[in-house]
Parts: sequence; C-alpha cells; structure tokens
Amino acid sequence: MTPTVREFDEGNAVGAPSMKQSNSETREDFVMRLFEAYYTRVFAFTRKCAPQDVSEDVTQEVFVRLLQHPRLEELDLSVSYLIKVAHNLLRRRHARSTRHREILETTVTDEIIQRHGRPAAPSRTPVDDKSENFHLDEALNQLSSDERDAIRLIVQDGKSYTHAAEALGVTVTTINNWKHRGLSKLKKITQLEAISERTGPVLG
Repeated sequence: MTPTVREFDEGNAVGAPSMKQSNSETREDFVMRLFEAYYTRVFAFTRKCAPQDVSEDVTQEVFVRLLQHPRLEELDLSVSYLIKVAHNLLRRRHARSTRHREILETTVTDEIIQRHGRPAAPSRTPVDDKSENFHLDEALNQLSSDERDAIRLIVQDGKSYTHAAEALGVTVTTINNWKHRGLSKLKKITQLEAISERTGPVLG
C-alpha cells in the first residue's frame, strides 16, 4: 500500500532537522547540502509511489526546482517539505500521463467504437479488450520506428518533449514532428479500416 505524505513524514521525522541557507554559502552549495542530506529519504518516498526511473527523475527535479526558487534563502527547509514537493510532482506527472493516454486512445479507437458501439462496462470481456488492443498494436506497427518511439515516450509514458528528445538523441522539433506525423497516420489507418468494414471486400 502506498504511504500518504503524512505517514511517510511521521516515519522519517526523527533526526531530520530543518535547514536554512547560511550567509556564507551560495544557493548552489545550499542545494547540494540539501541533496546530500535528504536525497535518500525523498527517493525512498517516490520509489514507493512510482517505478525507479520515474522516482529518480522526480527526486532530482525536486532539487532542481529548489535551485530555481526565487526566495530560496528565506526558506527553512525540512525533509517533510521536500517530500511534499515530490508528492505534488508525482501527482502532476500522473495527471499528465493520464491525459496523454486518453488522447492516444481517442485518436486510435474512436472509429472502432463507432463501428461496434460502446458496450456497458459489465458486458465487456477479455476477448473484447484483446480485440481492441490487437487493432491498436496493428495500427502502431504500420508506423515508422521513430514515430512509434515518439508516441510511446510522449503520449503513452507521459515524458516531456525534452526528455524524449534526449532519450532518442534528436531535437525537440524532430520529436514533435514524429509524434504529430504518427498520430495523423493512426487516425487515417482507423478511418480506412472503418471504410473497409462498411463496404466489404471488392470482388473482381
């Protein structure tokens, strides 16, 4: 069971005093001091809520955001504060990932749903789900590997354009083009399938 922020705070509060930037250190030095003191605890929280790669990204983002905070020198920071920041980042990432998956599902399956109707939830069977997944996989296989990778990273996994571009070793513009081209092809593929099913095979 995933711990709440409060439960995790209570279990990690002992021996975790708050920290504040001293007059003699730069903000970079202060964030590094926070990183060395609290990284393990923040990562432990995110790891209970997300896969390891996501946990690492989110934990690092916590400290990047601290470095960019306009009033960092005024903050009295504790591990509880950092865990709450991590929790908010995880929630936003989950919401963004959910929206992206919905966009992909809508783009690819609208035509299928229109052809077969939208059955009530209790009437669905594993066979129905496998059929729709087969159509989706079949459509994705008709894309180029670059287009599939862009859609997988950005739409399905919810990665940022920058993260996806770095992962594939290309520019953000290229990733954006691959994604839009792939989604456009998927829509055309499902539309062609709809026409084919409505008209039936053409006899010679």
